Amino acid sequence: MDFESEFLKTYRILKWDEFTVLNNDRISINEKITNKVITKHELLLQFKAELSLLNACKHKIKDELEQGLDVIDTQVLVLLSKRVIELFDHMHVLFSIDEKLLFYFINFCQDNVSYIHVDQLDILLDAVLCTENNQKIWIRLLKLYLELNSFDKLMTVFQEGVRSLKKNSLPLWKIIIRFMQIRRPDMIETLFEEGSNISYENISFYIRVKYLKWCLQYKDIDATRNLFNELKKLKPPCYKLYLIMMAIESETSDFELLTVRKLYDEACILFGTDNIEVWLDYIRFEQTDGSPKLMESIYTRGLWKLEPNLKNTFIEEYNNIKREFMNSLGKEVIVIDD
Repeated sequence: MDFESEFLKTYRILKWDEFTVLNNDRISINEKITNKVITKHELLLQFKAELSLLNACKHKIKDELEQGLDVIDTQVLVLLSKRVIELFDHMHVLFSIDEKLLFYFINFCQDNVSYIHVDQLDILLDAVLCTENNQKIWIRLLKLYLELNSFDKLMTVFQEGVRSLKKNSLPLWKIIIRFMQIRRPDMIETLFEEGSNISYENISFYIRVKYLKWCLQYKDIDATRNLFNELKKLKPPCYKLYLIMMAIESETSDFELLTVRKLYDEACILFGTDNIEVWLDYIRFEQTDGSPKLMESIYTRGLWKLEPNLKNTFIEEYNNIKREFMNSLGKEVIVIDD
């Protein structure tokens, strides 16, 4: 008697006649697969039957362990998981796999990751690649591979996901960055460099900022300045990168007014055509930390640089800043009634 039948008999998961029917169904399914006369419906029914049996065995083992009882060979869970995977493989090879079944199978793998070897799932990546570019499926697949302890295969899934999702792959980047920071800190800078140069702005901008913050946290201010000088050369330029660097320089113990002023000047040149805030931030900076007498000249430059449709809003915002500044100096606007 093999260990599967012994387990099922010992714990009365299936009656003997039920186990006989199951074995006959397995033989029939295998013959139909070999002869290429199987239907997707038949495969799906067997897939569900094996999965139901696996879950019944897992629940029985859990009950036995909770009662403090010894459990005989639990390799039955490995065997049943293998059968479920093989049936999925056949469905993928012989028929198309819809997204609902993909989600279902990935959930199965996550629930049974202890009984699965990563090499058994090579066809799963192929199945996902054959579907439409579904971001949720790629996220679930990548999270599954995080649990399978194969760095090479994890990176393969990540790279294929990025290629498939393109500009919609940012969630995959976020997942893999968190993983690298904890599990592979030796590789994180390489990942940041790659992501900073990717052609999709929503991704490259996000990663450049993460890279700069990481550098400040794990290296020092000089390394951060050097990195910023490299990142700012990348096209297209990233406004938030400048904001972060301005904040960093403003908070350093060796604060240099000219350094921050230079950053604002560069940002206004790069982004000042359609960005009111960069001018207003520069004006506020000079008001609080620099030279208030420069506020007017920055305002004039902004009026010259901004798109015509933004100028009225800019004028209004500047007047608000100027009014607040005058009030802070204790000056009042005197209104003379006629």
